[in-house]
Amino acid sequence: MDIRYITRVLRGAKFKKLNYMLDVVKKKSGHCKARTFCDILWCAVRYGAGYYDYVMFGFYDMNGRQRNTYLTRIRNKKVCNLMNQPGFGEIFDDKLAFNVRFADFLQRKVLNAETASAEELTAFLDGQESFFAKPNRGTCGNGIEKLNKADFKDAAEILAYVREKKLPVLEEVLVQHPEMAKLHPSSVNTLRIVTDRVGDTTHIAYIVVKVGTGGGFCDNSGQGGVICRVDSETGTIISVATDDYFNVYDRHPDTGIEFKGYPIPMLADAVELAKKAAQVVPEICHVGWDVAITPDGPVLIEGNDYPGTDLCQLAPHYPEKQGLWPYYKRILNIK
Repeated sequence: MDIRYITRVLRGAKFKKLNYMLDVVKKKSGHCKARTFCDILWCAVRYGAGYYDYVMFGFYDMNGRQRNTYLTRIRNKKVCNLMNQPGFGEIFDDKLAFNVRFADFLQRKVLNAETASAEELTAFLDGQESFFAKPNRGTCGNGIEKLNKADFKDAAEILAYVREKKLPVLEEVLVQHPEMAKLHPSSVNTLRIVTDRVGDTTHIAYIVVKVGTGGGFCDNSGQGGVICRVDSETGTIISVATDDYFNVYDRHPDTGIEFKGYPIPMLADAVELAKKAAQVVPEICHVGWDVAITPDGPVLIEGNDYPGTDLCQLAPHYPEKQGLWPYYKRILNIK
């Protein structure tokens, strides 16, 4: 990486957001903005880190050896390029196609509203009071609506609405396991399990749990949710929670549940489900799976072929200041 990379970083920077990040670092560390800005540029060159990486990993409070262990935005791109073949990510980006390819893992009713008839929608809605309507493409929970059947005259009116709003992915609302519901009952709180398939071995890079807040139905941090680190060995939450604004919570802000030590039900089964799903598309070896836990077991919500670095390695989750880069160097034999 050289001056050309710095130029790309600066050209792509959203300076209002960058200034906000500089304010966050000043509040957390006391470092002046000029010092932090220069350090961000150094980390871009030395470690391939963007300014958001710098803040969410806590680089302002690390030495060079610690920083060099982190899976930064550039390193993550390298991992994805090494593990995922071009042209096959469409299976994950297109939710309608994903629901067809992974139908055996969903364990819930789904419907393509682009092609469904009113009669097919009526059958889909049988026994349901509400359902989710999602855009076919999108991230971070953007655009998802939870619709009530009683708010519409009939199936034809529902079809007209979801087609006008471009929400063709219809899905049954899952009943989650009581222990997951305790965290925040109005959202389906999910696990993000990242699998890395190398040869005949499927590794687990990390697991986090995403939990909704404020009575919302979405667990995504981009919609106000919080994130905790989960230990795959003990099956418990082992960190505080964080949100997209770098706030830290020992307890859930609404339910008061203490995060550290909270047991995740059926975690071993959820990991096994993710490992099985990792075999379905052999050309895509690096996937972040969103898994819900129902009373009958884990089910797949979706898969992400570019999981990113915004859910893993968050500073409050890794007080040991050890990132994921050594793990990827080891399993991929990166020198």
